[in-house]
Amino acid sequence: MSVIIDGPSFSSGSSVNILVVLLHGRGATGNSILSSVGHSMGKLLPDAYFIAPNAHIKYGDTGYAWFSGRDFFEDVIFSDMEKAALIVNNFIDLQLKSLGLSDDKLVLMGFSQGAMLAVHIALLRQKKCASVISYSGAIICPNYLKHRINVKPDICVIHGTEDEVVPFSFFDGAVEFLLNNDVPLESHAISGLDHSVSNTGIEIGARFIANRLSS
Repeated sequence: MSVIIDGPSFSSGSSVNILVVLLHGRGATGNSILSSVGHSMGKLLPDAYFIAPNAHIKYGDTGYAWFSGRDFFEDVIFSDMEKAALIVNNFIDLQLKSLGLSDDKLVLMGFSQGAMLAVHIALLRQKKCASVISYSGAIICPNYLKHRINVKPDICVIHGTEDEVVPFSFFDGAVEFLLNNDVPLESHAISGLDHSVSNTGIEIGARFIANRLSS
């Protein structure tokens, strides 16, 4: 039986030319990333449809998670991420079909655990999406991921230098992995930022998305 996910959404204009799928962090919800990132970015990206599904795993009293993260064996984590990717890919395909859009109008965006999954999904989808924005993310299964890359979309990696939840060292690891695998990359280290998304990061992400859609 397939797992169905859903979450809050909004349109930033009278028409819809872009689908932006936001994936929240562990213990959070679709509402949390939509309110903290989506609505601010919507002011900078007209004619976009933002949707932030709740993950399929309950986490704590009110939150959700895309994968448990309790196991540090790369093969186990990769298997869990593949299960999550299947669920999210089905969700994405339904959204694209509903809006009458193709993958070249799809933007994947995530924070923390959601960013890890967004990059994973983007590299393994059958068709290349328009762009990917990773906030405070990481490449946590590099040895498995590198052999399974199908497409190489433009990716923007943004990370705070004072992040203590997903330490800044993961930024360097992600940049190295993506460059070594010839994935088009833009990277930004936000000085003094902790485990969060700043206004500067939102502006960088919106500009990155707009530039890729107009090129």
